[in-house]
Amino acid sequence: MKKLLLVLLTLTVQISFSQAKEFYKDAVNDCIVSPSKDAAMLNDIVENCVKGKYISNYDFTTIDGKVISTDKVDKPILLIVAATWCAPCWGEIPALNKMVEKYNGQMEFVMLFWDQKKGAERMAKKLDKRIQLVASSEENSDKSTVTINGFIHKLDYPTAYLISKDKQIINFKRGAASPSKKMGWDEVNKINEKQLEEFLKPVLQ
Repeated sequence: MKKLLLVLLTLTVQISFSQAKEFYKDAVNDCIVSPSKDAAMLNDIVENCVKGKYISNYDFTTIDGKVISTDKVDKPILLIVAATWCAPCWGEIPALNKMVEKYNGQMEFVMLFWDQKKGAERMAKKLDKRIQLVASSEENSDKSTVTINGFIHKLDYPTAYLISKDKQIINFKRGAASPSKKMGWDEVNKINEKQLEEFLKPVLQ
């Protein structure tokens, strides 16, 4: 009798925990109807619709044919969404490569592209080979949205989602520095490295 009660209690706790989880896929379309440039509104969207949500399983096929199932990844995931027409996406590459070199084995690095395979292959030449690159399967006409294998992104480029081992989005970052007339590569790399290091801290402690 005691064993039966223990089993029932365990099942009840598991069901309650499962029901308490809020999933990103259920929030993204309702929360992010049309991306806003208002900083306060964007902050509300991030806090209420992104952070703390759990990701469902996504089967991402990389540009070299490998399938990455997020449920089978047993470490934190840095999921970056990029586009080749986005200057900051190129600007962040050296810092991102440095993070891969430094933390390879501690986390999985995945990059989703607004672009189709040809565009992703162009950026791949600059990226560390250990980053899993996933291109859009269809041509996108809307620059504000990327949908790949059920994962929907609507908030600028580059954007980084920091996902814990239990598949919860625990950190979120938009944008990166890129070279300009006022700022060279040395300063850009210093800024981007510092931001990424700080961003990754929650899963590296």
